[in-house]
Amino acid sequence: MRHILTYITVVLFFPAAIFAQSGTPDKANSGSVYSSIGLGMPVDQISPYAEGMGLTGVSLHNPYAVSSSNPALWGVSAYSQGVISLGLESIEMEDNSGTAKGNTVGVDNFQLVFPVIRSRLGVSFGFSPITRSRYNLFRDFSINPDLGAGQDPIQVLNDVRGSGGIHRMELGIGLRLNNYLAIGYAGSYNFASLTRNVNVFFDSPRFDGIDYTDRITGNTIGNRFGVYGRASDVMRDGDEVSVGGSLRLPLNIETDRKAESFRNVNGGPQSVEVFDSADYGPGNIEIPLEFNFGLTYYPSRFVSFSAEYSEQRWSEARFSYDTDHEQYFVDRSKLGAGLQFHPYLREGSGGFFSNFKYSAGVTVDDGHLMINNTRIETLMFHTGLGLMSPQSASSVDISFQFGFRGADTQNLVRETIWGVKLSLNLAEWMFEQSRFQ
Repeated sequence: MRHILTYITVVLFFPAAIFAQSGTPDKANSGSVYSSIGLGMPVDQISPYAEGMGLTGVSLHNPYAVSSSNPALWGVSAYSQGVISLGLESIEMEDNSGTAKGNTVGVDNFQLVFPVIRSRLGVSFGFSPITRSRYNLFRDFSINPDLGAGQDPIQVLNDVRGSGGIHRMELGIGLRLNNYLAIGYAGSYNFASLTRNVNVFFDSPRFDGIDYTDRITGNTIGNRFGVYGRASDVMRDGDEVSVGGSLRLPLNIETDRKAESFRNVNGGPQSVEVFDSADYGPGNIEIPLEFNFGLTYYPSRFVSFSAEYSEQRWSEARFSYDTDHEQYFVDRSKLGAGLQFHPYLREGSGGFFSNFKYSAGVTVDDGHLMINNTRIETLMFHTGLGLMSPQSASSVDISFQFGFRGADTQNLVRETIWGVKLSLNLAEWMFEQSRFQ
C-alpha cells in the first residue's frame, strides 16, 4: 500500500508530470490546465471599456464608464458610476494523448465610483480577482503493487478538481491636481481561497479509494498607486495625448493549509483532518510586484489609439507549500495595442451603426510559467462593441477574445481560447447626482 501512496503522491503533487495526460472528455466549469500550478493564473485588472482592445485601459479615460486599472482616473470622474462584468470562456486543450474542452463562467469585476468633488476628487469601491485557479485533471493509469506472482496490474483513476484563487476588495481615492495631472491610491483587503478536490479510484476491492479536499486560506492588506496625465494640441490642433501608469506592491499572505475528508466516526460520516505533515499548516504565499504603463493618442474625439506594457515579477513569487511549483515561475511581461472608434459622438450623424462604439486589439503575453525550458505564452486577438443608451450616459459593452496558450511540444498542453465578456456600465441615472459640485 505504501508503494501505491508514494506513486500517487508524485502524480498529484507534480503538475508537469501530468500535463501530457490531461486529455479527457468534455469538462464543464474547468479552465486552463496551467492554473493548477501554484497560485493559479494571473488575472489582469482591465477596465471594462477597454476589454474590446484587450488592454487594461490605464491611459484611457472614458467619462461614462468606470476605470478599474488606474486609481488616478477616479479623480477625473464627473459621473457617479457603477459596473458589473460577466465573462464566459471556452478552452480546447490538446496534448500528445488526446483532447479536452473546458468552460468557465463568472463575475469578473464589480465596482462603484462616486465623485466627491466633480471632476476633481472621487472615491471607489470594487471587488475583483488577482489570480484564478479552475481546472480538472484526469488520469487513467496502471500500477504494479507487488502483490505476488500472477497478479495483474491495478487500474487507477485519478481525478483532481481545483477552484478558487486570490481576490481583492478595494477602497480607493483619486485626485486631479490640475488640468494635466491626476494621482490615485487604493488600499485593499486581499484573501486567498484555493481548493482542490482529489478522488482516486482502484479497480481492485483490496484497496479503498482516496478522497479528500485540500484548502489553502489566508488574507493580507495591499496597496496600489496610479498616475494619469494628458496634454492637448500636441501634434496638431484638436488632438490629445494621455499617459497612465499603475503600481501594485507585492502581497505577502500568511496562509493555512488543511486537508479534510469524510470518515466513519461513531457510526456516522464526519469531516476529519488528514495529512498532518510539514506540507500542511501555516505557510506563506507572495504575489509579486506589478506595474502597467500605457500611452493613448486621440487624433480626434472620435478615434483613439492605445499601446500598453505590463510586467509582473513572478520570479519573486513564493508558494511555501511546494517549492517545486516555484521553479516554474518567471517574470511575466505583456504587450498590447488597440484602437477605438466612437461614431456616436458625432452630433446628428444618424444611422443604426452610429449608435455603437467599436474596439479592436491584439496582446502578446510571454507568461509567468516556464516548463521544460518552454515559456507558456499567450497570443490573443480582441474585438468589442459598445451600445450607448439614448436616454443616459450608460452603456453596455460586449467583447470577444480568441487566442492560443502553451505549446504542443515538450509534453505540454496547447490551449485554444474563445471568450466573451459582457459589462453593464451605469452612469449617474442609476445613482443620485453628487451633492458636491
